[in-house]
Amino acid sequence: MKRWFLFALLFVMMFAAVLPVSAAGNGPRSNFTFVGRIAETGDGTVTIEVLRGNKLAQPNIDQPLTVVVTDSTRYLLNDGTVVMPITFADLEVGDPVSVHGILVSGVWTASRITVGAQLIHFP
Repeated sequence: MKRWFLFALLFVMMFAAVLPVSAAGNGPRSNFTFVGRIAETGDGTVTIEVLRGNKLAQPNIDQPLTVVVTDSTRYLLNDGTVVMPITFADLEVGDPVSVHGILVSGVWTASRITVGAQLIHFP
């Protein structure tokens, strides 16, 4: 009996030591996708007027959403026949875009921005 008690106590102590470490992670990472129009470009950010999006982006429909861009963000232009790489400097206010990225701790970070999104069903 004493042996089982010591074993259980050791197990509980190990669990208690590991639990705070696992809870202190970076928080949940969630993928987002949405389409809209560029409202503004800033230093390391792009503000998009969101028209449609996945479940994560839906609360932001018809609102501006600022997305962080990094050195690893890819920029593409889809002209309807070919998709080609562009740069951050090529983004212009009013451009229709699709944006893909990750939301971590309330920060929307774009992994890809594609100019030329087909918005034929949107105003």
